[in-house]
Amino acid sequence: MRLGLEQVRSEQFGVFTVRQVLREYTRAELRARVDRGEWVRVFHGVYRAATTSPSPELRVEAARLSMGLTVLAAAYNTAAELHGFSVLADQPTDVLGIQATRSHRLVVHRDRVDPAELELVRGTMTTRPARTAVDVARTLTRMDALATLDAALRAGVSSAALTTELDKQAGRRGRRQAGQLIGLADARAESPMESRTRLRCIDAGLPPPEPQIPIQTRNGLRRIDLGWRRWRVGLEYDSAEWHSGQAATQRDNPRHNWLTAEGWTIYYATATDVYHHPHHFTAPIHRAIARA
Repeated sequence: MRLGLEQVRSEQFGVFTVRQVLREYTRAELRARVDRGEWVRVFHGVYRAATTSPSPELRVEAARLSMGLTVLAAAYNTAAELHGFSVLADQPTDVLGIQATRSHRLVVHRDRVDPAELELVRGTMTTRPARTAVDVARTLTRMDALATLDAALRAGVSSAALTTELDKQAGRRGRRQAGQLIGLADARAESPMESRTRLRCIDAGLPPPEPQIPIQTRNGLRRIDLGWRRWRVGLEYDSAEWHSGQAATQRDNPRHNWLTAEGWTIYYATATDVYHHPHHFTAPIHRAIARA
């Protein structure tokens, strides 16, 4: 990349406009690099090098340049990405504003926002953590909303801050859902799928399970993703990445045996179970608790 454009790109989180390109290249050279896949269009009139990752900072800057604005703030899931508690991948870029856009990859939210509700994160303007978490929790599905709230608490947002923010959003769509789930949110959840699994248990009428229960066995300290201490019943989310192959079998079988030796009954849930067939794990747990 020629020096002038490289300098511009470095000041704009890795993106550059067609106008900036044409100061260094001809239109034919621009088309050739796009056709070869060296440069990738982010939004109308704005590109990045194919080797540059489309970070949230990059995408918000690309949106700002495409819309011809001086300042632009990230919101909703893009703001959650910046704060480190997004639970969804490959989502459109969410920003605040009034200007319409034709791109399905860029969503402009016409929300009212006080300047005090904004802050800079790594050089990008965005809604503050509590505002972001409640905005996302209002608008996602219940499972994804709880996963977001758990992640926000884990990232350092307090329950009090969430409640205060919720009070400010009286009358907004999804506020009741967010309020219900704030009461269930738990910073101990270690992954979005654990959060979703926990909500499935609660929705099935089970007592709310405790996340990440430590159990001292004769072979050391073990942890259960979710469990009910009173009845010594545990539930593990069976991740394909973690629980697969011979190494996983060699790791998990002794672990299961150690927990069983301590009087625990362990059940497992897969992603398919959580999303489509939660009764596959909630019904046996109901029966186990009834027996206990």
